Amino acid sequence: MTEYVTKAPAEERPFAVLYSDLAPGETVTEDLGWTVVPDEMDALALAVASSTQAGATATAVLTGGRPGHLYHVANRVRTSEARVLSRSVLVRVTAG
Repeated sequence: MTEYVTKAPAEERPFAVLYSDLAPGETVTEDLGWTVVPDEMDALALAVASSTQAGATATAVLTGGRPGHLYHVANRVRTSEARVLSRSVLVRVTAG
C-alpha cells in the first residue's frame, strides 16, 4: 500500500496512480480495471464511478462509502513488456 486517503460519503473523489517504475521504452498498453474490497453490493458502497488511463497514469473517481469504513482500492495494468503491475490505496470514509 502506498497511500492512505479520506473521503466523505457524498464526495466524488478522483484518485490517480502513476506507474513510474516502467523500464526504458516500456508503456502501459491496457488498463485491467479497478477493484474495491470489501465489495458491498448496495447503494452505500464505495464505488468506482468512472476510470481513465493515459500514458502511465490510471485515474478513478470514487463515490459513496459507509462512514467509518476502510476500503482497499486497487488498479491493475498490462505493459508493452507483458508485465502486469498494480497499485493500491486505502480509503477511509469520514463521517461527512
